[in-house]
Amino acid sequence: MNVNVIYEETLQISTDKAFELSMQWLSSQHKAKIKKYTQPTFIEAKQGTMMANTGRDPNWKKRIRINFYDLKNNKTLIRLEATPLSRTILRVEKLKNSWYNGLFSNLFSLLEKIEEKSPQKSLPKRLNEAMHCHNCGNKIDKETKICPNCGIDVD
Repeated sequence: MNVNVIYEETLQISTDKAFELSMQWLSSQHKAKIKKYTQPTFIEAKQGTMMANTGRDPNWKKRIRINFYDLKNNKTLIRLEATPLSRTILRVEKLKNSWYNGLFSNLFSLLEKIEEKSPQKSLPKRLNEAMHCHNCGNKIDKETKICPNCGIDVD
């Protein structure tokens, strides 16, 4: 059975910013590998495991494709598509719900949080010193929005 889960949303965010944050988000996901990308319009990655369901929501291995379409007035249409790599999917609805409630909502809530910040507001200047994640203490670049070690929003 061919299962394709697609979600689209238009956000008030530049295509470049949406692409950058999506790359950081993918890099922070467990077992995620970015396979190819074309900045700032396309990302393809694989994520998840092939382990059997252990009672909680399984992390089905999947191919993730994210397309970014530049619209007028600094808006971006973001189209996220996920396809399971397993040939046998018995619980299609559970898979779709898991991806909508986890994978998709996680990325889009991060992008919406950035969207809400007004570009007119000046952000506090950060020192040129190395920064550290407030969750795990991992050393991070000052431009990092998502910790590559623990996946938490550090902004």
